[in-house]
Amino acid sequence: MNKSINTYMKLVEEFLSESGRAYTTQELAVELGLSKSHIYNTTQLMMGFNVLDRMKGGLGQIQYYYFLKDRYSVEEIAEMVPQRIVKVPRPRRRRVQFVPGKPGRPRHKTESDLFMESYLGDIDKRASTGGLRALALLGFPDIDSVRGTQETVKLEKIEPVSDTGIKMFATLTVKQLSKNMRRLSNTELNYLKNVFKQYSWFPVIENLHTGYAKFKALKTGRYGDVFHFSKGSNSWDDVISLKVGSSISSDLLLPRVETQRWMGWNDFNIPPKEPSYYRGLYEQMLNEFIDSGHHLVEITMETKTAISTRTNLKNHIDKRGLQEQIEVTRVQEFVYLEKLR
Repeated sequence: MNKSINTYMKLVEEFLSESGRAYTTQELAVELGLSKSHIYNTTQLMMGFNVLDRMKGGLGQIQYYYFLKDRYSVEEIAEMVPQRIVKVPRPRRRRVQFVPGKPGRPRHKTESDLFMESYLGDIDKRASTGGLRALALLGFPDIDSVRGTQETVKLEKIEPVSDTGIKMFATLTVKQLSKNMRRLSNTELNYLKNVFKQYSWFPVIENLHTGYAKFKALKTGRYGDVFHFSKGSNSWDDVISLKVGSSISSDLLLPRVETQRWMGWNDFNIPPKEPSYYRGLYEQMLNEFIDSGHHLVEITMETKTAISTRTNLKNHIDKRGLQEQIEVTRVQEFVYLEKLR
């Protein structure tokens, strides 16, 4: 065993034996002038050798208290270790739920019920004075017919919106989509589905988890009038195409963050520009040399050194891919261009 560990163990055992009480690792570190990590490692090792024992306690913060094993009775250990304060949970208040119409509970009348009672009371009053015939001629409906009319109105409000101006077809795959189409994020797809819930054809696209829209429309801050939905992004997945009218597409606006994100994209339909190599003085030198009938010419420049002139000409020859046709060399202060074929 390490000498320092053995020394620490003896020091802790002697201190606990003399004090006759329980200590935490922090208290032992302060009393013995050692670090907390040394005390912790020592106490763990002493517990392994059945020299120490520990118990939880404390009035505020719950900690382990260490004491010599098989030295004290249960009553003495209870006096050495501070007792923990056990918080008794407060009894939860029962929430009484009011159920309209339940036996034993009065049902609060709504404004419509009060209005109907006063209205029917007025009818009874008129009937008792001989006004029933006039009301019958007017065709006043009874309560059941009035309630039936109210239910009919409610049903009409939740009917799906008509599909006028909307065309749906499935003749494409993901591979056949136009290059102008861009895949939408999950947030944008969920937004569109939430808008399309009111239409009767929504169940067709409800379980499709991938959406596409026109990139030109997305760059202008709109979703456009043409959408494609599919199960995924596999090239062979079938696509449900949807074309909506201007009355619907005009209201489908992108959030500002999404608009800025789509505007930062490049339009894939624009072909890459061909690099231009025919600008500047060195390009003019190469062009004139190619067009001339000479096979070897000497280049001198008053404002450039021979090294600089040769390096720039070499770079332009490499950019244009003329290494096999033209060679540039330098001899002291002179630069030469030579045609290889």
